[in-house]
Amino acid sequence: MQDCSIEFTRQVQGGGFWDFFTFASGTSNGIRNDGNALGAGCGTVKSDAFVPDIMFGIDVSQACFQHDQSYASCGFSRSTADANLSKNILNDCGTQGGNTLTCHFIAGVYGVSVSLFGGRAFKQAQEQSCY
Repeated sequence: MQDCSIEFTRQVQGGGFWDFFTFASGTSNGIRNDGNALGAGCGTVKSDAFVPDIMFGIDVSQACFQHDQSYASCGFSRSTADANLSKNILNDCGTQGGNTLTCHFIAGVYGVSVSLFGGRAFKQAQEQSCY
C-alpha cells in the first residue's frame, strides 16, 4: 500500500483542490506581509490579523482596499461603498477563476460583515477625512 501525502497530492492535482482551503489574513507577527500598514487589507487595524485577505484561495485584498478608500472619502455613502465591495469581490473572484457559488458566498460573507460591523470604521474614516 502506498502512502499519499498532502504534498504528493498537490503535485498530482496541481494544488487546486488544497488551495481552495486557503484562508490568509495577509499578516504575520503583527505586520502586513505586503509592507502596508495594518488595516490596509481586509479588516481594521485591530482586526487585520483575523479577517482574511484570501478566502477559499481567492484574494479579496484589492476589493477591501478599494472599500477602505471609499470609507475614507469625505461624504461617500456607506451603502454605496458596501455594495461596491460585494461587486468588486465578485469581479475579482471571477477573474481569479472562482466559480459562481464560491464567488457569491465570499461576497456575501464580506457584505454581511461590513453591514454588521462596519459602522464604527465608517464613522471614524469619515471623521478623519472630513474634518
